[in-house]
Amino acid sequence: MTEIKGIIDDIGIAAFESNINIAALAVISNSGKIIYQTENFNLSNQANNLLHAIKGTNSLKINDQEYLLEGNPSEGIIGTNSKGMGYIILVPFQGGFLVSYALPQAEPSRALAFLKNFTIKLNGQVK
Repeated sequence: MTEIKGIIDDIGIAAFESNINIAALAVISNSGKIIYQTENFNLSNQANNLLHAIKGTNSLKINDQEYLLEGNPSEGIIGTNSKGMGYIILVPFQGGFLVSYALPQAEPSRALAFLKNFTIKLNGQVK
């Protein structure tokens, strides 16, 4: 757990330094268990929605906000809020997936590419 927290902290610092506009992060296991989430991201009742999204649905509702999903579940998914409230980005890794909330001014494809570089460090960390 401390290793996962360290990876998430590293992502947050690098995102800030690179102006990626990521505001919150969470690590979810393939079974839907929340392994870690930043203090400003409460996904406790959202695990089933996230699992459906990673399995290929075309929309996702998180905390009363709907996101239209695009992308390949094995490569990464970008959810765009139609009201301009930002993005949900899902990136799979061995054992689970990384969930990120990106601010409205973020470039979602750039954020996805950025996060994919870090998910390599998460491979095998979630059992």
